[in-house]
Amino acid sequence: MIQLIDVVECDGLERSIVKLDAFRRAVLVQDASTKDDLFALVMLDDKRAVLVAQGKMSLNANGGGAVLKLQMFRNQLDKSNVRSKELRFCAGGTYASQVKGSERFDPQCFVEPSFPELVERFAAWRAGRATW
Repeated sequence: MIQLIDVVECDGLERSIVKLDAFRRAVLVQDASTKDDLFALVMLDDKRAVLVAQGKMSLNANGGGAVLKLQMFRNQLDKSNVRSKELRFCAGGTYASQVKGSERFDPQCFVEPSFPELVERFAAWRAGRATW
């Protein structure tokens, strides 16, 4: 289990109770059944993370606020010690049923990728060349 020690919005990572230099890895978690449901776990170590709430950023969006929020999130990660960014998929509805309002995240919720086009977009985002 991963302990969720704080919850922030995608543009508020610097307002977390955890200092930016404590973060080590970012895991974007995409709902395997809905393309627009994305949240993130910014890991301090293998057992503790700050939850970045679902609802503002999207790998599926073609423009507008969701893309800007995703880029703002990346900019915050670039200011931190995060050097590893990965994309994982979770079972459909995981955020609403198990993550929101919880103090823990169960990695057993991870499933195989279901949207290859989002995997490609993530690779471009991670490399800093998201142009969609």
